[in-house]
Amino acid sequence: MDGMRRNQFTGNYSIFQPNLDNGEMFTPHDRPVMLLINHGGILQRVDVYGDCEIPQGAILVYESLNPVVSTESDMVYGSAPQHRQPAYGYHYLMVSSDDGGVERHLDSWTNILVAIQDRMRWLYAQKKVGYVAVFADLAHPLDMPVLQMATFQDVPPVVANESRAMRSIYNEMGLCAICQIVRDDAKGPRQVIQTKAFAAFCPWSPSCPYEFWVMPKKHNTSFVKTSQLDLSDMALMMRTSLGGVRRVLGEIPCSLAFHMAPERKTNSQLHWHVEVYPHTSVPMGLERGFGITVNNVSPEDAASTLGSAARGELVDIIGID
Repeated sequence: MDGMRRNQFTGNYSIFQPNLDNGEMFTPHDRPVMLLINHGGILQRVDVYGDCEIPQGAILVYESLNPVVSTESDMVYGSAPQHRQPAYGYHYLMVSSDDGGVERHLDSWTNILVAIQDRMRWLYAQKKVGYVAVFADLAHPLDMPVLQMATFQDVPPVVANESRAMRSIYNEMGLCAICQIVRDDAKGPRQVIQTKAFAAFCPWSPSCPYEFWVMPKKHNTSFVKTSQLDLSDMALMMRTSLGGVRRVLGEIPCSLAFHMAPERKTNSQLHWHVEVYPHTSVPMGLERGFGITVNNVSPEDAASTLGSAARGELVDIIGID
């Protein structure tokens, strides 16, 4: 593993692994390192030794067969302007053993979210873990969720910049920017759908057509401390909103990223949320070179279309509008 380099102008990182095919990072090892089994509504952790039968509803935690970071990374450092550091960390995949059905899909989302909490607590107790990144790349919107976790020694620049911007807004105006979005856009044109504890909105300046964010309605800076009741509500939100994507865009790939403050740094307050990016277009030179995206659908029109489709999903799932 060749390590991690920082761009001397933007601060963004690049990880170099000469022998890695990008698709292979999603390949799990043959044997899970842990199972989480739902017993009486509580996920119980089971370490895996030898062959064992995998029950329905279990969450399997695998190490990535081709990780983007590794605890066996060469410990090589370099100073600015050619900043370099080890690509050191942990890379896990979380997979559900369920095999279909709307109700099972909802349970899988809930159980995986609880499993992420469990693994995050463990990871933040390890040395050289400064940030736990949670993300997914779904071939289709309603694929059984396979979420990934990769750790880094530093907070990724995108999250660090977002945290600084929100802290600046709070210092200047005395309010959380995400809370204001929830409050001001609750009935606005960029709202997609709401559940009891969560709201989905298309952002004012999206990075791609039909991008939307899922966020807790109440101010929440710790995903780890989010209650299981709220995670069940979030599962409904994810299933409903991604179902809306499928109704509007078909079986299109989607990526999602959890934007969260690092649990160890109490001064980095960030109202956590999930950003969902349907793969509606290929990045152009304008986006690659200048960070300027060109969208053929406004966020207001996208929210209206996605919202109607997501409400249809909600009706099919729970039978009410």
